[in-house]
Amino acid sequence: MTYGACRRAGRGAESNTGSIPGAPLPSRPLTRDRAAEVRLHTWAGTHASKVTKHRMSRAAAVAALSLVAPCRPDLVRTVIERIARGSPTAANWPPRSVQLDLLQSAERVTVGIVHLRGPEDVTVEQVTYTDKLGYQRRVLRLRRHGVVVRDFRSAEELARHVDLSTLREDADPPDE
Repeated sequence: MTYGACRRAGRGAESNTGSIPGAPLPSRPLTRDRAAEVRLHTWAGTHASKVTKHRMSRAAAVAALSLVAPCRPDLVRTVIERIARGSPTAANWPPRSVQLDLLQSAERVTVGIVHLRGPEDVTVEQVTYTDKLGYQRRVLRLRRHGVVVRDFRSAEELARHVDLSTLREDADPPDE
């Protein structure tokens, strides 16, 4: 019940806080980080299922997971830990081992150890740096034939220039 509805019904604002028996408690919206964790956890299960059923390649699944929370290995690590300590009585589908394997590879991409590669010698790197003013920047750096084209702040911006479905985990780590 909204605040306005409570007032029209002659009840105080306390009715909006769940003091009515059986009324749902109000909830706060998820923070941006928590929403990314939930999305990553969900997608990890979905992609692990697809990889297990041979409907998606492992490299494509890793690429997709790494773009859920780009340049945020801390969020990926949180989801890895949550899945690893999962309930022992819970069903093992999608396979927990596959989920953990995909997420650990996605973490390597978000840290910048491994890059994403696409057709026509397109490479996407996840880069975190501190600018001249001391702000921490997280960008997706697009390269074509080894030359930096542009830095993007989000996967949505990058999607305007590259078909994200064609990106794959690079099998050969960079020699830097």
